[in-house]
Amino acid sequence: MPQSVDLSVKSSTPPARQNPGAACEECRRRKVRCDRQQPSCGLCLSSGVQCQVTTPRPPRGPKRGYLKALQARIGMLYNTDTITISPEDTTIDGLTFNDHPITWDFPITTDDGTTLNDLCQGTAPGTASGGSSLDGGSVHTSTSPIQGFETPTDGVGFSDAILGRKMSELSDGMDGINISTLMQAELNQLYFDRVHSFAPVLHQRRYFSWARSIGKTEAQSCLRYAMWTLASSVSAHYQNIGDTLYRYTRRSLESLDSKCMGLAMTEMEQVQAWLLLAIHEFMCVDFSRGWVSAGRAFRLIQLNWLQYSDGSDVSLGQTDWVDAEQKRRTFWLAYCLDRFVSVRNNSPMTFSEQNTIRLPAPELDFQNEQPTLTGFLSEAISARDPIATSTFTESIVVATVIGRALSHRQQSMMDNIYLNESRDFWERHEWINAILIQRMDLFSLNYPIAVQEADPMLLFISMMWRTTVLYMYQLVKAVIHPTDEKRSVLADYTRQSTIAAKEIVSLTNKLSQLNSFKVHPLTPIPLSLCAEFFVSYHELGDTYSKQLQDITEAMHGLMSFSNLGPGLGAYAR
Repeated sequence: MPQSVDLSVKSSTPPARQNPGAACEECRRRKVRCDRQQPSCGLCLSSGVQCQVTTPRPPRGPKRGYLKALQARIGMLYNTDTITISPEDTTIDGLTFNDHPITWDFPITTDDGTTLNDLCQGTAPGTASGGSSLDGGSVHTSTSPIQGFETPTDGVGFSDAILGRKMSELSDGMDGINISTLMQAELNQLYFDRVHSFAPVLHQRRYFSWARSIGKTEAQSCLRYAMWTLASSVSAHYQNIGDTLYRYTRRSLESLDSKCMGLAMTEMEQVQAWLLLAIHEFMCVDFSRGWVSAGRAFRLIQLNWLQYSDGSDVSLGQTDWVDAEQKRRTFWLAYCLDRFVSVRNNSPMTFSEQNTIRLPAPELDFQNEQPTLTGFLSEAISARDPIATSTFTESIVVATVIGRALSHRQQSMMDNIYLNESRDFWERHEWINAILIQRMDLFSLNYPIAVQEADPMLLFISMMWRTTVLYMYQLVKAVIHPTDEKRSVLADYTRQSTIAAKEIVSLTNKLSQLNSFKVHPLTPIPLSLCAEFFVSYHELGDTYSKQLQDITEAMHGLMSFSNLGPGLGAYAR
């Protein structure tokens, strides 16, 4: 008979993982488990080493208050090369100075892969500056001051005699965002890498010369902020501070305008700042506001017209050729902006092509301060030789031709009102169309299609040439009636326009291969006009639905970087 088994479980305490007490010093040194036997552990007994136990041991971690002291010291280093300006203050009273010596942070790229995110901790790519909010936000920089290179650029540690200078003569920061010298160097580099190609109005060495001076004028400080504002809009790293930079720049420019009322002269930098701010507003804020800001720059140029005009007897030995060249380039940038946007919304143009301002010099000569005597616009339009010119000059030429088409349209509307004969219309139309075809052919000879597709500026110019063809076709389509004897002429313009539309679509597909931040900011203008062409003229066939889809997708893609496309929708004809 099987014996009964006692199933009761006796309660017992599980053995400890290790013996009580502290490990000896020898076991700690060898990093082995100590059996904690007394008076000597097993390892020390077998090794013949004296077993020593140290109790109590000091607590681990830093001393109390050490972290707070370290944070305070780091904060003091931050304040060494930055200034914070309250968003409400635009005077010297809004500045806070520190007693630390001025140091220079060289914008050197490290070999260990340091990125901008390391230099600007707490800054992450954000939305476009027009739709972001930075209230209460801050940007901190982690820099290592290099002693021995003293400079008054940063605006700290000045003597009392300098405290009376204007706020614009000092360094830069606003709304809780500290802009160190390293961040300033990054923003300057972004501007000249991504903005200068389509707004080549600044001489780089001249800019850095006065930017480092404590004697900057208020207009120069406004221009500097406008440059940084536009640079932030073409950078993923700095987009989240673009909104604050924009608000401060606009407030400063408006304050400067109020101070300049009644003055006979306006500084060139003030006009340049308004032009750059207008481009930023087209891209990131609102089309209407950008157009109004551009209008301010246009009127300032007109108020100081003699500063920008050249004579037929201009000498290369004039007082300052570089300064005169910057004024020419400022006018021509305003001229192009005026015509490109006016074509989109069918508004009258501000500037006439009948002027005495010479075309801009080649970029290399301009930056190297090599005086060059250039021709006038009329000479460039009538030239028949395939001589390559700068992309800026090509932009001026295409702006002139499409401006002529706009004037032609407006004149034809007046003729219809006053019932004038259509003979003048056809003479003007054939004259403009002949120039258009000639200049397009020269442009293609100077810049092959492969070169156009690789350069954002050339890509935009090529689109604008073909957009002008579409514009001319729409004019013919609007005036020819079914019983008109000119009906046969429409077939030729239809053929030209269909080819131009297909070429625009082909160029549009190349946009995805470019750096999106380098795309010309006015690219939505030719795209919107081409999309309007496809939508308005269904009789050209259903095969154009795919091309329309490509144009629409490209415009939606650009919306991530520019608000100009949606703003132009209100001006569809």
